[in-house]
Amino acid sequence: MAKTPNSAEHDVLLHRLAMYQQLVNMYPMEHKHLQRLVEVLILLNRHDEAELMLDKLQRMLLRQGLNEEAAKAIHIRNHINREQHCNQLYSTPFLHLASSNFLEKAFRKHRRIELQEGDYLIRYGEQDTQMFILVQGELAVWSRDDDGRPCFEHSMQAGEVIGELAFLDDAPRSADVMACRPSTVLAIPSKAVLKLFAEHPDIEQALRKEATTRKIQMDIKKNSALRKLPKHVQHILAKHGSYAHYNALERIYQSGQPITSIDLIGEGYVRLVGDLQDGSSLVLNSLNKGSLLGCAAALPHMQHTYTADMVSMSDTTLIRFPVNIFQTAMDAHPGLYQSMLQAAEAEQNSLLQTISKKAV
Repeated sequence: MAKTPNSAEHDVLLHRLAMYQQLVNMYPMEHKHLQRLVEVLILLNRHDEAELMLDKLQRMLLRQGLNEEAAKAIHIRNHINREQHCNQLYSTPFLHLASSNFLEKAFRKHRRIELQEGDYLIRYGEQDTQMFILVQGELAVWSRDDDGRPCFEHSMQAGEVIGELAFLDDAPRSADVMACRPSTVLAIPSKAVLKLFAEHPDIEQALRKEATTRKIQMDIKKNSALRKLPKHVQHILAKHGSYAHYNALERIYQSGQPITSIDLIGEGYVRLVGDLQDGSSLVLNSLNKGSLLGCAAALPHMQHTYTADMVSMSDTTLIRFPVNIFQTAMDAHPGLYQSMLQAAEAEQNSLLQTISKKAV
């Protein structure tokens, strides 16, 4: 990667830059002055300007029949592109852990994709696991709701990684990704990513954590109360959330067990099963995808233990939020407190009525 000039060198280069800019204006057909101007811009790491001047230089050389010199200009432009791309990769949050030497070698063959507003980078359901980094512009992420309709998730800004969920899980694309305005994206070769993970396990761990947070943010939208939370509160919950998976007929919680987390059912459904005095069991209630478990624990005036066994009735995925983190979310959004109160009281009343009817 290019060396950053120190203060004294920077001042000298600025003086040379002003001189060559003046010469280019005085002698617009003299390509030597334009070449020197490009060299100074590269030394100053002003690559965007250098690339524009190289394009101008290349056209000038071709008009003058200096094809060999024009080919050199193209070579320099390609070098600048690689230099810019490596700098952009190095500034990406999870890649800054790698050495600059490694990035230059591993990503030498990366390609740049230019998107116009409305262009798709990723299509929902595609079997493609390539990862991308957004260099400039803005992308919109659209997932699907339970009825298969597109729903907006979030927008992505420069420096963010795209497509890591499919890459890490070797799964179909979980969302559409399209450009909100003209954008530039770097496509990262899969072999380079795997090599990076092998040499820097901490990078893979950081990326997996970020991918999990993003996935939980999408799952949060399956509950109407959580979906109304401010974006920053959703992010706090997602950052501290974790996944738990259960097989069919596997017991998740036991009656009387302390409630230490509020759980969102991401997939599957759960039944509450109570024990009667005669030793028989009774199905008290069923909770489907998008429901919350353990609401009572988040409310100070209610019981903080489970009043029935909770059993997974299919392959079930729960997203667990620590109770204290959930209480922070309720403090930040009073509407969530009211929703939790209604859910907890409705659950308690439903259990009491069911057990009462059975006893009669």
